[in-house]
Amino acid sequence: MNAKSIKGNSPAEIKAALTQSMADGFNPTLAIVFISILMDVRGTMAVLEEAGLAIFGASTAGEFTDSGIAHHSAAILLLDIPATYFHITLSDYNRGEEKETARHIGEEGKKAFRHPAVMMVTSHLETPGEYVMEGLTDALGPDVTIIGGVAGDDLLMQGGIVFTNHTSSERAICALFLDQDKIDIRGMAVSGWKGVGTTKTVTKSKGNWIETIDDQPALDMLIKFTGLKVDFNGDQNLLTQIGMSFPLQVIRDKGIPTMKPPLMYNRETKAVMTGGYVPQGSSIRFSLPPDFDVVDTVIESAQKIKDNTLRDADAMIVFSCIGRFSTLGPLIEAEIDGLKQVWNAPLAGFFSYGEYGRTEGGDLDFHGTTCSWVALSEK
Repeated sequence: MNAKSIKGNSPAEIKAALTQSMADGFNPTLAIVFISILMDVRGTMAVLEEAGLAIFGASTAGEFTDSGIAHHSAAILLLDIPATYFHITLSDYNRGEEKETARHIGEEGKKAFRHPAVMMVTSHLETPGEYVMEGLTDALGPDVTIIGGVAGDDLLMQGGIVFTNHTSSERAICALFLDQDKIDIRGMAVSGWKGVGTTKTVTKSKGNWIETIDDQPALDMLIKFTGLKVDFNGDQNLLTQIGMSFPLQVIRDKGIPTMKPPLMYNRETKAVMTGGYVPQGSSIRFSLPPDFDVVDTVIESAQKIKDNTLRDADAMIVFSCIGRFSTLGPLIEAEIDGLKQVWNAPLAGFFSYGEYGRTEGGDLDFHGTTCSWVALSEK
């Protein structure tokens, strides 16, 4: 498998970059596209469709390739794998149908390949990622490889889009199935945020809205812990007011805690919307911004896989939480560059509103403040 990354700020720039990438005889069949919602998405898709490429894509809160981070642009990974090695599907869903829709998507992947892996993007802030994962594992089994992220919208916090050839949606699951009998696929979801303080209990919640923690309004508890001020006369976007430096850790009976960052709040009830469901009765801890070693943790997760199971990779795809960008500052460049240098393979990724993947402890889940990466190598 050969791969190349390209980028551009307009359909014309993408067309020029695509033409240049193919000048040496490179003949891609698949385009993995991460693009700002403020760019001409339809025009960019048309350029790729005219070149005969299959498309798997999502809008972003920032995008990057192996040549660096950009905003209000498109980052595209081009792959020249046989069309028989992959299958793309996009399914819309109504609220409450996420798990069943994901199960049907999983069944489609199982029909396509004996051992499918799933790369997926979802496109609505309130999509219950946990239910999506449950639907896929119901169809494909608990050991299936799943990696992906939630589409961004450049921090407008209104919801992104996912797309494939000739179609896009603001409320859908888009899945790229890869044949693991033909492609070696290795990846991991890594956070690095550390829990602090005593364990607390979510005493009232509904979906991904936490109403009370230890019987106190969730927003009051968050403000008390962080010591930060919230402008109640401003918007209700916690991502821009507090950032994602202080995600909640949902404690498991076993394994690594799941990170659920605060995204929005309700001014009247002081409930907090998190990136993922936090069931009533959950045990949680607050967390602090990470130390500098968080970057090393991500890079080391890839290095371990290179040393032990995947000596060479043809390409990398990265789904990195927008909270990492806002919290790590310049270190996020070092994190992306460090991942690239593990295999020195072409890379594309985006800053997302939630991440799908399996942790080092083996737990497959929907995360926040996480870097979910995957490396591909043709067998």
